[in-house]
Amino acid sequence: RSPFYEDLVMTVHDFNFCIWKTSAYPETMHPIFRSAQSFGSHNTCGAFSPTRPGVIFITKTDAIDIWDFYDQSNKPSITLPLATSSITYFTFQKLVNSKDKKRTKKGHQQLAYGEMDTGNLNLAEVPSNLAKEQDKELEVIKKFWDREYEKCVYVAERKQ
Repeated sequence: RSPFYEDLVMTVHDFNFCIWKTSAYPETMHPIFRSAQSFGSHNTCGAFSPTRPGVIFITKTDAIDIWDFYDQSNKPSITLPLATSSITYFTFQKLVNSKDKKRTKKGHQQLAYGEMDTGNLNLAEVPSNLAKEQDKELEVIKKFWDREYEKCVYVAERKQ
């Protein structure tokens, strides 16, 4: 579930992922967004960014795809080839300053991912441009999801 838009949910499938608008059910029983098919490696899990409304992380059998919808929606903005085996665990780490136990500055973000074959748990820092919210991003991305929903409704009406 998106931490920014409570009615958006993501499902991750072998070769794509979908975004669903739960408030639109049963008006539309289709995802409002379906990613392009990925080839070569399978998707394993995914998560919405906790700091950027327009960023989604999709883990794969050999890498992590980062989709930045503020930039483009037809393909991942960056692929991080971090894994040596399938990623089966993925989460974001809350960074805390050890001296005063307060969260570190906004925009500094780490993720943890676990690899199936090796049993390793790894930490990686998210590039700052993918961790720090962009100017008016919340509004821009909301409009993007609203347009995707309208397209979905239009297609459903045309089929009737």
